[in-house]
Amino acid sequence: MLKIIIFLTAVIVTVYGAGELTILHSSGSPKFTGREQVDESLLKEIFAACLGFTIKKGSDWSGLSVSHPFNFPEAVVVVMVDGIASLDLKEGHSYPLNTDEDEFYTYQALHNNVDIRYPGQNATLLRMDLTEEADTDKPYSHFFGDYEDTPTNWTVKYLNPSVAEDKQFLDEMAVLRTIAKLVDSGLVSCDGVPDVYWIVVRSLHAVMDLHGRDSEAAKEANKILQNVIHAQKKAFIQAYKGRVIVAAVCSDVSHTRRTRSLMAEADGQPDLNLAPEYSPDYPVIFNIILWFGIAFVFSLLAISLFIADMDPGRDSIIYRMTSTRMKKDN
Repeated sequence: MLKIIIFLTAVIVTVYGAGELTILHSSGSPKFTGREQVDESLLKEIFAACLGFTIKKGSDWSGLSVSHPFNFPEAVVVVMVDGIASLDLKEGHSYPLNTDEDEFYTYQALHNNVDIRYPGQNATLLRMDLTEEADTDKPYSHFFGDYEDTPTNWTVKYLNPSVAEDKQFLDEMAVLRTIAKLVDSGLVSCDGVPDVYWIVVRSLHAVMDLHGRDSEAAKEANKILQNVIHAQKKAFIQAYKGRVIVAAVCSDVSHTRRTRSLMAEADGQPDLNLAPEYSPDYPVIFNIILWFGIAFVFSLLAISLFIADMDPGRDSIIYRMTSTRMKKDN
């Protein structure tokens, strides 16, 4: 009976979670413990707390604790794998993930968090959606500059490079290996300003849909991606001297048909939580009302004190107004 209950609980968590957060590396103040499920909408607060920022949204999630207010990581590296619930990684600390938010909003909130706190300080805030730039000759050359592609060292047995889905996946993995090589070469270094690297992998989803999730091709693709993520982790740990959070996030959000709002895609502007605009006359009117109010209050107070201290004699207006009948002198 106990085994049945445990099995049903695992099934419910898997269905509701529809994803997985794996912390591959953390150093310094942030400590990850337990196996409690976490909402994807909370990831922006978790990563912000890891960078030492004050979070805006409270939570009862007990998986993260800060041991001391110093020695925070200097970068957050997230590999976001879209369309699958888990990578079955053998390393790191994993948590079930409830995919209640699109990853774009999670990254955008983290981007804004760093940008507001470190304006004009050249923080590296890089989101790499490999599928969107698959046809680019040198993806992300605007950041990494002109570079030579790194030859891959894996041998595919079940994936077919002549199939569009398989070729797309292998091309993206080659780009990731090249990026890891560039980071390892010293292109990235510590500068005292927090950095965010957000890498989105969507092609594994297409491979699994084509071949089947339990197929040999899907297992081979999963193994290749695990190797590339491991290479990314090693490169960033060396570049930031260990002061980095490296995480892999699996989100099956595409299967639950969650999409960005049309308004967000239309304007492309992040919500910076800015104050409303005011008229140029606002400071003048504000000061007039403020000082008039202060003068009026103190004038009223002085008059009240003067009347309260007045002698109610026959020459006083208080005597004349409070008398039961009018009095006059003969």
